[in-house]
Amino acid sequence: PFPHLSTYNRALDALARRSRSMSELRQWLREREVEAAEIDDVITRLLAAGLLDDARYALSFARSRLLDRKLSKRRVLAELSRRGVARDLADAAVAQVMEDEGVDEFAAVEQVAARKWKSLAKLERTVAVRRLTAFLARRGYDGDAVRRAVRSVSAG
Repeated sequence: PFPHLSTYNRALDALARRSRSMSELRQWLREREVEAAEIDDVITRLLAAGLLDDARYALSFARSRLLDRKLSKRRVLAELSRRGVARDLADAAVAQVMEDEGVDEFAAVEQVAARKWKSLAKLERTVAVRRLTAFLARRGYDGDAVRRAVRSVSAG
C-alpha cells in the first residue's frame, strides 16, 4: 500500500484540473505544506504511472502557445523555463511543434501584426506603430522580425 494516498490523490486532482510540469507540481505540494520526502514519493509514483511527464507537458504547452496564442519561439521557451521544464526538453518540444505544424515564425509575427494593426486603425500612425511594436515585443518576437512586420503592415 502507498503510505501517502491522500497527498497522491490531491496531486491527481491538481493534474486533472490542469496539466503541470514536475517542478510546478512539486511547488504546488510544497505550498500545501507537504513534507519533502512525501512529495518525492508522490512524484516518483506519478512518474512511474506515466501521469507526470515533462516532455509530454512541454509538447502540449508549446503547441498551444505557438499555434493558438501565436507566441514566439523565444517566449514559449522562456515560459517553459519558468515552469521548471529542462531546457533540452523545451527545445525539443518547440522544434517538434514548429516542424510538425510548419510554423514559420516570420509569417506568424506578420499574421499577428496584421490582426492587431486593424484594431489600431483609428489611432495616429506613429502611436499605432509604437503600440504594435510594443505588443509584438511582449509576445517575444525578436527585434528584426518585429520591425519587418510593422513596416509590412503599416505601409499599406
